[in-house]
Amino acid sequence: MTRPWRRTIAGVLGVGVLVGVALLPAVQPTEARFTDPEYAAGSFTASQLTTPTIISCSVTNLLGTFTGFTITWSSGYLKPQQRLSINNVAVDNANVTQSGSGPYSYSATISSGVLSTLLGSLLGSSNTVWVEAVLPGTAWVSPAATRTLSVGGLLGLGGNNTCT
Repeated sequence: MTRPWRRTIAGVLGVGVLVGVALLPAVQPTEARFTDPEYAAGSFTASQLTTPTIISCSVTNLLGTFTGFTITWSSGYLKPQQRLSINNVAVDNANVTQSGSGPYSYSATISSGVLSTLLGSLLGSSNTVWVEAVLPGTAWVSPAATRTLSVGGLLGLGGNNTCT
């Protein structure tokens, strides 16, 4: 074969490739995934620990002088999940007794000596007592059930001793 013939064949093949590319269908447009009008929706509610229910709160007196108080509550959670606090100071759960099989009943009798150790002077004070359910190892805490413990002082001279 001669050189001019090879050039002719190469030229015809080149023109054929160009014509073939020109005859291919155009590239179809697509939408990016993040602009697709389809979407998913749903709703959920977070779980919440149930608030304990305070059944009673009563004070004990000796000749008008505050000697302690007893608080009783019920909760669906076990004793390690109970927190009794007075003025932001947690009371040791060793002071709490549990009974029942769910919902459980709890009771704590706190003497004036224990309260003085926890809070300092109790003379003429108003103290917030609350009970919460907690989920150990997390920051989950139920809404608090509260009572106000009022201590009138020596011989009740500073007012009545009450838990309301």
